[in-house]
Amino acid sequence: MASLSNLKEIPSVSSPTSVGHGYSYVPELDQYPKINLKNELINPSANRISISHSFIPVETESVPKRISRTFFDGGFWESLTEARSEKTREQAPVISKAADFIAHMLDLYSSFKLKIFPHTQQLSAERIAQYAETRDWINSSVRYIAWHVHVFKLAVAGMDDVVRIYGKTTENHGGIGHVLKSATQTQITCMAWRPLCAFELVVGCSQGLCFWIIDNNLHLGRTINPSYTLKHPSNLPISSLKWSKDGSLLASSSIGDRAILIWHPDSKRVKPLKRLGPPGSLLSWSPNNEWIFAATVDRVFRVWKCHNKWTSDRWVCDGGNVQACCWSPCSRFLLFVNTADPILYRLQFVQLILMKSKADDKEVLPVADLNACSLDSSNQTFIGGTAQQLVWDPHGKYVVITFKSTNSIAIFRTYIQKYDLQISGGYYLNGQSPSEYPSFISFQPLNKDNDRSVLTIGWSTGRIQFYGLD
Repeated sequence: MASLSNLKEIPSVSSPTSVGHGYSYVPELDQYPKINLKNELINPSANRISISHSFIPVETESVPKRISRTFFDGGFWESLTEARSEKTREQAPVISKAADFIAHMLDLYSSFKLKIFPHTQQLSAERIAQYAETRDWINSSVRYIAWHVHVFKLAVAGMDDVVRIYGKTTENHGGIGHVLKSATQTQITCMAWRPLCAFELVVGCSQGLCFWIIDNNLHLGRTINPSYTLKHPSNLPISSLKWSKDGSLLASSSIGDRAILIWHPDSKRVKPLKRLGPPGSLLSWSPNNEWIFAATVDRVFRVWKCHNKWTSDRWVCDGGNVQACCWSPCSRFLLFVNTADPILYRLQFVQLILMKSKADDKEVLPVADLNACSLDSSNQTFIGGTAQQLVWDPHGKYVVITFKSTNSIAIFRTYIQKYDLQISGGYYLNGQSPSEYPSFISFQPLNKDNDRSVLTIGWSTGRIQFYGLD
């Protein structure tokens, strides 16, 4: 079984900028954008667009007119707040009393609804962060990174609920493209570009699924509203989403709902996959489109068979919940970690393909020991512990792991054979300072613009680093 004690320090980065170069200098990485969200998040309030800021308030407008304007600008709840404000109480006490009565009735309705349907309670940010793939999701400058499958497009979500789209850097273009911001896009937890489509991005957040159609012919700048949104009342907030291989189906899960929703975005239809058990926390669609791995907030996880009437195999961890998982590029192996013990586990699907075996025939095997160990003789720097995130490179040569409480990144070598998987020690990677840690990691997919394994790291300092692995 592989161990962190066998890792070596990866060759030092040859460039001090946010773009990192791996074992040898890679000229292509010079065209990758230089990104540091900290610079753009210094004054988040300055980036927010409010329609009310575009107009000069009129002091002589009547109370009904002011409430109506607030309704069209900010919605029902904002107008109700305005109707109960001190200014309205002085000018129109009858309207304020009516607003107080409406608010009281709505509170009674909400409390009654929570007693009947406790799962509809709005979940706190702390609860969302507990199951998010991003480390320290609440305070992280980088909340999610999503590469386009076919072209050079990188979407980066920040803690200000803004999604920034980046392309290649040229002499005449710095790489930054569209900036996506909307009042319906809050507490972003996940994103994914639609396969076989160059312009569509879906963002999962506390208010549902926001679909953005990004037309390159439009001028660069901020887009106020998504093209359309999809949501289910009980499936909020969105905790994870994944597209099918051909982009016709979208799977989503929520830590507030035990059902997995299979969306048909083009027809706006949805099919729930329901089973008894805890709510869902994490989804991962296999590259060959055959299975969906679905973790929950408890010990239970399932593997759904997409082409067998959506049947599933049920598994139970010894303790904790599944925190992260990743498929091999060939879809024959799946690696995952849980929150109870620092072990990397393997689930093998080779027998399932060859013999159509039952669930009892498949085994979950430990393949790597992730217990924390020291990287130096002075015991100043440690690596390991409970894992935060797993990613497998598109060539199937490396598995990269980040951790919840230690700041180094572990890189294991993987050797995929026809019926077996071997894992051995590789390298570890540190940030620019001992306190800097990886918030989110992702590999750039292989396409006509990229044929190597480029690890994308969103650091806690807000910088994005690109590291080319041989």
